Amino acid sequence: MRRAAYGALAAGAALALAAGLGLAARGAPTAQTFRVDVDGHNAAANEAFLAYFPRTVTVHPGDTVVFHNQGNGEPHTATLGTLVDGAVSAYDALTPAQKQASNPPKAFQAVDAALPQLLPQGPGDAVQSAANPCYVRSGGPGTALCPRSQHEQPAFDGVQTFYNSGWLDSKATWSVHLSPSTAPGTYRFMCLLHRESMSGRIVVVPSGTAVQSPSAQYAAGQRQLAAVEAKLQPAAAALKLGQPPVPGLKLPARNAVLAGSGSPSVPEAEITQFGPRVVHVPVGGSVTWFVIGPHTISFGTDKTNDDIRAVAPDGTVHLNGPALAPAGTAGEPPPTGPPTSGSPNAPPRFKTVASATWNGRGHLSSGIFLNSFGPPVIEGFRVTFTRAGRYSYLCTVHDGMKGEVDVG
Repeated sequence: MRRAAYGALAAGAALALAAGLGLAARGAPTAQTFRVDVDGHNAAANEAFLAYFPRTVTVHPGDTVVFHNQGNGEPHTATLGTLVDGAVSAYDALTPAQKQASNPPKAFQAVDAALPQLLPQGPGDAVQSAANPCYVRSGGPGTALCPRSQHEQPAFDGVQTFYNSGWLDSKATWSVHLSPSTAPGTYRFMCLLHRESMSGRIVVVPSGTAVQSPSAQYAAGQRQLAAVEAKLQPAAAALKLGQPPVPGLKLPARNAVLAGSGSPSVPEAEITQFGPRVVHVPVGGSVTWFVIGPHTISFGTDKTNDDIRAVAPDGTVHLNGPALAPAGTAGEPPPTGPPTSGSPNAPPRFKTVASATWNGRGHLSSGIFLNSFGPPVIEGFRVTFTRAGRYSYLCTVHDGMKGEVDVG
């Protein structure tokens, strides 16, 4: 009797210790649900993170991984499958220089090309096999909308070639239920816009192997996010004052605003704010926005043109042309010559490439600026205001990226 009591006490102590360490008890665990954030959220600054948090989750067959899009407007997917496994593994094998090269090794280009891009490499609509849910058992997905037979989500067993969330809506969740038959191993996931540099891993271990609890693994991901936020903080503080992220660099125009910012040392994140957020000019005065990142400067928007993601009546997801196109101006011009070298050591150069005059009525938008001239040029968009008023504007790409011009 006493031995049984001691045994029960020891078992209880072991369970308590496992719980305290954030470990699931050995044996036949019940199915658990793990959370992975797509992108990140910083309450102190509007930012976009081209990463998943945590980057790795360790689970058992039969568990579920839920991807939570953080909803700052940056387009993302969560995509798995053997094609993803091959592409991310090939990317990880590249040298740092090869990862930065405009023309990476052909072997890598071949495995990457088997996966569709989310957005077109030029004018056009979102690539439908990437922008919409698609589950392919074997073979490649192509670029067209996947057949109806590939729209219904099966359990993930690690054998499917393409297993795709589609373009995730703001604050959307997407659940991946792992089949009990999923073999132990590492399964990669990635974003079809930001490609293999934005990727993570689901590590499946045998049912008898202990894993950290879902809460402990999620907490580890939040520590990863906090570490990135900390590195971005100096650039975020400078942006609020309308200052570039490079110390000593000055904007070359009066009433200048930075549209976005970032840090060369933090390639996996960007600051999606206007800085300064409010600008005061007299009637007849001008404001020049210098654009860092894919952004628009859009006044007088409505529901038809304030978001680049659009859902058609049949439920399919597309690019929203009116949110991308310029209005009241010609928008970003094409480059006049080949792009510059983009050397990371080259000092930035500011160049105003488009302008408009606006009376405060109707819709005015720069259209999306994609820095077509190439780094180190930072493009500018100038607006001259002819009527007094307080004018709010936004970026149609990034939710929460808003500003105001006070004229008068």
